[in-house]
Amino acid sequence: MKLYPLLLCGLLAACAGQQSTEQAQTPQSTSNNPSQEVVPKGEFTQINVSRSQQAMDAITGGNADTINEILQSPNDYAPPVLYLISAIMFDNDYHDQGTFWFYAAQLRARSDANKSGDNSTHSAVTQLNQRFGTNIIPHALNNPDRLEAIVAQVLEWDSQQSRNYDPRWIALQGQDVMTETKVNFAPRDKWGEIDALTRTQYRQGLSQAMVELRQRQRQAQ
Repeated sequence: MKLYPLLLCGLLAACAGQQSTEQAQTPQSTSNNPSQEVVPKGEFTQINVSRSQQAMDAITGGNADTINEILQSPNDYAPPVLYLISAIMFDNDYHDQGTFWFYAAQLRARSDANKSGDNSTHSAVTQLNQRFGTNIIPHALNNPDRLEAIVAQVLEWDSQQSRNYDPRWIALQGQDVMTETKVNFAPRDKWGEIDALTRTQYRQGLSQAMVELRQRQRQAQ
């Protein structure tokens, strides 16, 4: 499995059991050579993912109380943490809650990637969806009405929140981190606009997907 540096690397590795928590904190390469260590330089070193990394380490280390702490202040944590708790909740039969946090994480990860000038960051969103949506996505697609209602709740919730984490976490998942010292990212005063535009696109994409999904269901009957 391809690993990304820093936060995403830790999440995927810890959940897949491929390396210890201590090892997961070591940045990995996004290149074809997995043994090549990526050491962020310049502005990349100023991206603070420590709170999210600590939460991830605590959860994968077996501290279930951390999940409750995250749910009390979800805006403080980068999307990969929300992906992680969504999978845990879903696997413990909290299906609606797990579905909500999965799509909330997906929405935020997508809008953060939309802020990045490094197009390769979008592959990190794809990787997160594949890793944590294995059970959630098929379940959600089997009940389009419920999915549509939950995503509507996600969009409403997100529109009323203030994100306190650093959206530049996504820059650590792209190719630029290997070669650049400056983070190619939209200016802060554009972040809210990009978030709103992403919500609009997300809503439109959902509506189109629901039409196609219901058509396939009618054809299958």
